[in-house]
Amino acid sequence: MTSGRALVPGSSSVAVPRRWRSLRVSKQSDDDYACGLHCIVTAARHLGAAVETAGPRRILNALPSPHASRIQARLPTIGLFEKDIRTLATAAGLAVYRPNTHEASQFQEPGWLWMAFVLVKFTAPTGAESDERHYVLVLDHLADEGVLVIADPHPWNPPVYCVALDAFASAWRVAKTKGPPWAAALYRRD
Repeated sequence: MTSGRALVPGSSSVAVPRRWRSLRVSKQSDDDYACGLHCIVTAARHLGAAVETAGPRRILNALPSPHASRIQARLPTIGLFEKDIRTLATAAGLAVYRPNTHEASQFQEPGWLWMAFVLVKFTAPTGAESDERHYVLVLDHLADEGVLVIADPHPWNPPVYCVALDAFASAWRVAKTKGPPWAAALYRRD
């Protein structure tokens, strides 16, 4: 994977719109693979499916027994699979819609909150850089500027930032491990 295709947080000069600046983004540790869980927490808070103080532990505690042990075992080492994301979303009061289309234009639909798997360039506090696959939330599309507004649970990245749609699309496509690139819309179950 080339770093030229990785998403660089904050690489756009477009400012984050005021309506997103106060979004409380749940942040993972810098040594785990819990970005998917923290995206679910952030989405549940934003959509009103969970109280503002709900955190990862509350959602994990709401999981049925066989799912809880499987998911908790994966978080420190390999991260989540789609069935884990669906299970966590249900526990958080959310539903997951994964469309059959795999075009970046889906991120331009107004009012949708997307969770996507992308290749992101991380810069550690030491200055070391690495490209890694990572879940983020796509909050908004600013058509006039050609950017997406992203919520990022990684502690080294800004909580909310803008990126060019074409740069995001490239990082989304290159992150796939097999099959089509992964993205799903999250919404309240009720």
